[in-house]
Amino acid sequence: MHPASFGATVVTARPAEVAAFYERHFDLKITLDIGWFICLRRGEVDWELAITERGHESVPAAVSALRDSSNIFGFVVEDADQVAAALTDGGVALETEVITEVWGQRHFFVRDPEGTWIDVIQLVAPDPAWLAANFSTPQ
Repeated sequence: MHPASFGATVVTARPAEVAAFYERHFDLKITLDIGWFICLRRGEVDWELAITERGHESVPAAVSALRDSSNIFGFVVEDADQVAAALTDGGVALETEVITEVWGQRHFFVRDPEGTWIDVIQLVAPDPAWLAANFSTPQ
């Protein structure tokens, strides 16, 4: 199988509110809005984020019955600290502090209005000692 693109879906009772969150804070643009189903993209990327109304006939009943999200969406950004500050200024509570990981990420977590976890990631140089301890060949 060779998928042509990738998409993730948030199932919610508030499609417009969740879509507005991604528009405002992650610069995604609505490409389709039919009320119960909203698609968002950024530019010409080969992925999309869909927002689907909980309970709609297109959503399996078992999915509509779920209330807590254990999914994590990762967004790679240029500057995690800048995004964290903008989210905080916009009234969004951060779930974690911004931290730098030895494996080469500076990141933090936030949640959308439906509770979906978002890992905001800035790629940084990994710690040389960590690389040496975890990889036998140079990276």
